[in-house]
Amino acid sequence: MLEQCGLSAIVTDDEGAKLLSPKVLNACPQLIIHAGQTPVGLAGERCEIVNLAALPVVVPDPPAAMEPSDTAYIIFTSGTTGVPKGVMITVGSVCQYVRMITRHLGLVASDRALETCELSFDFSVHNMFSTWEAGAALFILPPTAVMNAVKFVRESRLTIWNSVPSLAGMLRQVKALKPDSLDGIRLTVFGGEQLPESTVITWQSAAPNSKIVNLYGPTEATVFCLEQTVSNPLPLTPGRHLVAIGNPLPGNEAMIVDADGKSVDEGTHGELVIAGAQLAEGYLNAPELTGQRFPLVDGKRWYRTGDVAFRDASGKFHCLGRIDNQVKVLGYRVELEEIDAHLRVVTGNDLVGSVAWPLADGMARGIVSFVGVSGLSADHVIDAMKARLPPYMVPNRVIALEEMPLNTSGKVDRRALRLILEASAS
Repeated sequence: MLEQCGLSAIVTDDEGAKLLSPKVLNACPQLIIHAGQTPVGLAGERCEIVNLAALPVVVPDPPAAMEPSDTAYIIFTSGTTGVPKGVMITVGSVCQYVRMITRHLGLVASDRALETCELSFDFSVHNMFSTWEAGAALFILPPTAVMNAVKFVRESRLTIWNSVPSLAGMLRQVKALKPDSLDGIRLTVFGGEQLPESTVITWQSAAPNSKIVNLYGPTEATVFCLEQTVSNPLPLTPGRHLVAIGNPLPGNEAMIVDADGKSVDEGTHGELVIAGAQLAEGYLNAPELTGQRFPLVDGKRWYRTGDVAFRDASGKFHCLGRIDNQVKVLGYRVELEEIDAHLRVVTGNDLVGSVAWPLADGMARGIVSFVGVSGLSADHVIDAMKARLPPYMVPNRVIALEEMPLNTSGKVDRRALRLILEASAS
């Protein structure tokens, strides 16, 4: 990621400085600005370390202007080749989203909102900037308090809950969501993964005064672009026990297309594509991929989400899963091919395959990887993967198979791997 971004400097505190290993330093810009208190000694002479306190204070007058077309931030998502891809979001797209969603959800200055997401997950963009756009207060849930999130919310007198559904699902499993335990919440925003019916029913009992909103959106469409408000009866996807993803938010468009990019009729399954002012500029240093994923259709720019979906007779959209081998694990988008690319390097074996497992309430809780070799040390492989991947992409288990199942194309059969896990579980 450092090599792709071409940064001019890195700003680090004391904890961040501990992460500047020789390998990281080799990809760092030459200038490192240290904002901590402990003196830093780094190996090598390639980088210059400057203490933040030693820098002159410069206040631009007026503040530096930003154009709508300027890049506001780059968030990296999983890539099929083993290299993360950077999604470039413009100032105009962020401003469109923040102003629109603040009005749409009716956020006000007296609100007290919950932040549960890391900055590398773009749900945090919603949590931070919509809260501050309204002049409201944001409360960060400490990682050590996740299991006591209900207590944290009550003691902080919060009015808005923001999280992925799996956090609520976890609290439900540990029986933390007692009836009326979150009676001070007036608005619940779920997003980042599919919302199960069972989670909603428990949440309605725990937070009886809360409106529940299910938001859908890929990083490439600036956080969220479709919305479904939970009503009675629940707006479920037929046969899935999952809440629908609803209708486009203001300023966004959605359409279901076939393999040729042509719009399909109501009820027909196809790929969900998105258009509107929130679309990303594209992928960093990847014009060919940008062209593939952001095609022009009749003069209008669309983003191909890779999600299989359909639109019902009322115009409501329903998401059915992925076309490719991309999955959501605890809200994070993960390309299974990226995990496999690193597995091949770590194990020295080409026959590898990863699947999302276990599944609970229709959502993935982790990853299980298979390697076509006998006598493998699973612990060694997992340790090696921890050094190459973020924690949410590291396999929970590694299983050695003497004979790897292949499909008719000679590729690893992920469906057969899932059947192995299902048979083991039963």
